[in-house]
Amino acid sequence: MRRRLLQSLVPMVVALAIVAVIPLANFIATSTSRTLFLSRSNDADWFAAMAEGPLQTGDIANLRELAVRYQDLYDTPVFVVDVDSRVIATSVSGVDVKQDDIATALHSTLAGRLPPEPPALWPWRSGEMIVSRPVVNNGSVLGAAVLRVPTERAREQVQSGLLLLLGGLLISIGAIIVGIVRPITRWVLRPLQDLDNATHQITRGALDTRVSTDGRAPELRRLGDSFNSMALSLHQARQREREFVADASHQLRTPLTSARIHIEGLSRLSPTARFALSDIDRLGRIVQRLSRLAGSDRPSADAEGNEAPLDLAQAVKERLVGWKAVYAADDMELVVGEMVPGGVAPELEVDDILDVLLDNASKYGAPPVEVSVTRDGTEVVMSVRDHGLGLGSRDLKKVGERFWRSAHHREMPGTGLGLAIVRSEAARVGGRVVARPPIGGGLVIEVRVPLLEDYDA
Repeated sequence: MRRRLLQSLVPMVVALAIVAVIPLANFIATSTSRTLFLSRSNDADWFAAMAEGPLQTGDIANLRELAVRYQDLYDTPVFVVDVDSRVIATSVSGVDVKQDDIATALHSTLAGRLPPEPPALWPWRSGEMIVSRPVVNNGSVLGAAVLRVPTERAREQVQSGLLLLLGGLLISIGAIIVGIVRPITRWVLRPLQDLDNATHQITRGALDTRVSTDGRAPELRRLGDSFNSMALSLHQARQREREFVADASHQLRTPLTSARIHIEGLSRLSPTARFALSDIDRLGRIVQRLSRLAGSDRPSADAEGNEAPLDLAQAVKERLVGWKAVYAADDMELVVGEMVPGGVAPELEVDDILDVLLDNASKYGAPPVEVSVTRDGTEVVMSVRDHGLGLGSRDLKKVGERFWRSAHHREMPGTGLGLAIVRSEAARVGGRVVARPPIGGGLVIEVRVPLLEDYDA
């Protein structure tokens, strides 16, 4: 935003500076030209006065000598013509009175009018400045004195002035940008920067973050109030969520404990009760996770450190026993691939993850569905592959986003939360989810979790 604002303001400042400098540049060229013109006009008037007598008597020797001496002194050729534009005295030979600029000046001068002031001298133009004055006697024009003024030195003066002006322009633009534009930009964007910082704080979990609206423009004040209202709503929603989860986990813990005690007694008499006991234990772990989520029942470091690593391959094989029956009932083939033992964090919910992946493969993919557990460096990889249509490169990047579903599967039942839960479970133990297209078509979902170094297969 700051860069875009600077990109808008800097060209405006440059344009305004150029607009302000153009009259100054024109003044430098015009004033230099006028100074040279006026000084040479005085000389031309003097020559016109000196030529009045020779034009009447025809004695032009002295006039020619004056012209040569003037050129030697000022390096400016000069000549005198009669009323018929014939050259009668000159400091140099070969004067062409038919030359456009000379002919134009003589036409006005011999008609008794002063020629217009020549245009401004610019460094990129060349040529002489023609200055002419009429020789007059008793109101009658007898001829004209003409100076062919060199302009190289005057153009160099103009060029030096323009370079100084350009340097001043650049320094002024830099000073305006540093001293005015940048502070104004920071001042204008400060409320948005504060809002951006507050948004980042919100995303990091600091839901009590608020932005100040004092002294802001009405639009930004409304935006700040809206942001504070949103942050307050999020904070209150999070508080209600934590309270609900804490209350739910607390209310569930007591009946689960009582049910476990009763089922433990029945497990000595009935094998079926042992399966019910495992489900009760699973519900107990869910309650513990809810408690941790609410921040009301955090396990101690000692308790976590005493848990033995989980063999991911063994856990997957045990869960596949039930899924084989489900796939067989739907006439789908479930292939158990390589199962390499590997110890992972015991809190990894293997059953939940595998249930989501196999359910997705059965609904959105095509058989056979292959499940394997391998090792890749410091990671244990659980892979589920199907042979369906797969996903495009854009869709592969979105796998695991909440509520996202492929365009091919939006008409099918589902919430778009399954893979998001898998990604969350993997991230909880430092793992990640990778979706890729395998050779031969289909889709592979890999759950990669860190291999525990102290695990002994």
